[in-house]
Amino acid sequence: MDIYKIASELESKNEAFVIAFVVSVTGSSPGKAGFKMITKSDGTTVGTVGGGAIEVEVIKEAKNRLLKGENYLKEYFLSDKSPVVKDDIKIVPMSCNGGLTVFYEVHGKLPTVYVFGGGHVGSALLYFLRPLKYFTVLVDNRKEFISNEKNPLASEKILAEYDEYSKNFNPDEYSYFVIVTHGHKYDEIILKNIYSKKKNFSYVGVIASKSKAAGLSKSLKEEFGSTLDLSNLHSPIGLKIGGSTAEEIALGIAAEIQSIYYKQPKHNQ
Repeated sequence: MDIYKIASELESKNEAFVIAFVVSVTGSSPGKAGFKMITKSDGTTVGTVGGGAIEVEVIKEAKNRLLKGENYLKEYFLSDKSPVVKDDIKIVPMSCNGGLTVFYEVHGKLPTVYVFGGGHVGSALLYFLRPLKYFTVLVDNRKEFISNEKNPLASEKILAEYDEYSKNFNPDEYSYFVIVTHGHKYDEIILKNIYSKKKNFSYVGVIASKSKAAGLSKSLKEEFGSTLDLSNLHSPIGLKIGGSTAEEIALGIAAEIQSIYYKQPKHNQ
């Protein structure tokens, strides 16, 4: 069993997990130094730290680490005799009478950026987002634009009709959306399908002129009511950093997403 291969597969699917490493052992213990176990967010595991009550305890702590998003080093003593130990050592009721130290390495789920449209701007945006802490999903209804030759940098590529996909997918509230398709009709359909989900998404950006952006906002409020909160809608899209090429526009979009992620005050928009 290759723990690291499995970890790589989970990362490629943007699934959160924790690797628990047995760092050291003293006395008698079912787990040995070097033992490793992956715990997924649903509590299922791959590998072992020794089994029994210590494994139950490690799974519990791994799930706690996922919630906190922090790595952690913890000492355990395995005994059913109520021994005197330091306050920071957890006693696990096993008859081994030994100790072990476990390091928890957290691999959290990355925020997802959905890029609708793999043309010049979408492709350039994927380039700028690649080294940052995002999982990118490229959606396009043209087969050639979701190919590795045209757009190799997306974490995931989906060939689908925009209306069908944006109507049926179920993104979490921490998702980001960039709508840069090759047609105004697609932009409005995707935008309405996103807001129909009634979630407070982190960021919804649409490439548009000021007049087109005003028209989109008006259309959304006509569809969903005048009290619709559009504070997460960014259209025209991107920070105004100068330039009009696809790459310069994409850089402004990436900068805007980054500023939202780090909760920076709105500026230069």
